[in-house]
Amino acid sequence: MDLSSILEFAGGIAYICYTIYRTNHDQLIGERNGTLLRWLLYGVVIVTAFYALFIFQLAAVSPTMVAPPTADLSLPSIDLTWAAINLALTALFSLFSIGVITSPDFRQRIRLLLPASATYDPESPVHTTAWVLVLALISRVIAIFVVGGGISGMAETLEASGVALSDILFENVLWVLAATLGVGLFLRRTPQAALTRLGLRFPTVQDFRWGSGVGALLFGFVIILSRVWAGSVSPQELEQQTAASSQLAQAFNSLPLALLLSVIVAIGEEVFFRGALQPVFGNVLTTIMFTALHTQYTLTPATILIVATSLSLGWLRTRYSTSASIIGHFVYNFSQLAIAVMVGTSV
Repeated sequence: MDLSSILEFAGGIAYICYTIYRTNHDQLIGERNGTLLRWLLYGVVIVTAFYALFIFQLAAVSPTMVAPPTADLSLPSIDLTWAAINLALTALFSLFSIGVITSPDFRQRIRLLLPASATYDPESPVHTTAWVLVLALISRVIAIFVVGGGISGMAETLEASGVALSDILFENVLWVLAATLGVGLFLRRTPQAALTRLGLRFPTVQDFRWGSGVGALLFGFVIILSRVWAGSVSPQELEQQTAASSQLAQAFNSLPLALLLSVIVAIGEEVFFRGALQPVFGNVLTTIMFTALHTQYTLTPATILIVATSLSLGWLRTRYSTSASIIGHFVYNFSQLAIAVMVGTSV
C-alpha cells in the first residue's frame, strides 16, 4: 500500500470509530435523533453508494476503453453483470439505511419482524448505527469480491500474493474493536459489564463440552457435504468453486499456523457476530449477515454449510455463552485446517 492508500484506510477506520463513539455518547445522554450522528450515518451511506456506482462505471467503461500506446493505464477487468448486481444491492441497502435513520415507523416495523428474544430497540441510536454500518460492510465486501474477479479471481490473488497471518490478525482485531466500542466500553459500560454484554466468560466445563461437540458435529457435516458436493459436480467445477478455500489452506501449511489462524478467526468473528450483534438482531438475521460477509462461498453448496455453522454457533451463544461459540468455531476451523495440513505433508 502506498501512503495515500494508508491514509485513506486510516481515515476510514477513524471515521467509523468516531461514529460508533458518537452513537454511544448519544445513547448515554438520551439523545435519540442527534443531528451530528445522523449526518455521520448519511456519510457512510453516501460513500458506500458512490463506491458501488464507481465500480459499475468502471465495468461499463473498461472493456471499451482504448488507451494510447504510451499510456501506463491498468484497469481491472470487472464483470458488468456482477457490477450491476452489486450496484442494485447497494442501492437497496442504502434505501433501507436511510429508512432506518429517518423513519421511526420503519424502525418499529423492523422490530415487529424480529423475534421477541431480540433486544432491538427502534429508538436506540446504537442499534440504528449497527444497521447502517453492517449493511455498508456487506456492500463493501461484495464490491471487493466483484472487483477481485469473484471466486476464481480471489484464488488467483491468493496464489500470486499469498495471505499473511498479520493481515488476518489485523482484520479480526477490527472485529473485536468494533464489538467493544459498539457495546460502549468505558463509556456506557465498565469492562466487566462489557464482557457480560458480549457473553464472554472464562469457559466452563459445559462451554468446553458443548462447544467442542458442536464443532465436531459441524466438521462431520463438512465431510458429508463435501462428498455429496463432489459427487454432484464435475471435477473442474468443484476445483473452481473451492479454489479460494484451497489456496487459504495451503497458505497455512503447518499445524502451529493452522492453530493460530483458527484461534484468531474464532475470537474475532464470534465476539462481533455472536457477542455483539446476535442479542440485538437474533440468530437468524445475524446468520444472514454472517453468510453475506463470507462472499468467497457465494453461489456454491458451501453456503449451506456457512448457514448451518452460524445457526449452530448462534445456538451455543444463546444456550451457553459466546465463549462456547468461540470454542465451537475453533474446533470447526482447526479440524479442517489440520486435516489439510496432514494430507498436504503426506503427499
